[in-house]
Amino acid sequence: MNYKDKLEKMRASIPLTEEVECPECKKKFYDEWNLVSLATLNFCLLCANRNLDKETIKEKYNVNKQ
Repeated sequence: MNYKDKLEKMRASIPLTEEVECPECKKKFYDEWNLVSLATLNFCLLCANRNLDKETIKEKYNVNKQ
């Protein structure tokens, strides 16, 4: 059994969840951290770190300085 067959078997055994696609990199995500990032910034975590500066991210997440 090669890697592709093994991967397909694993994917078939994973319960179906709603996946969301990042508009930048076109990868699909279903974990909660990337879903929060996609909903807030319209980027997955990786794309947000590559394309946005810290101030923009803080504004979107309403991070207050203390």
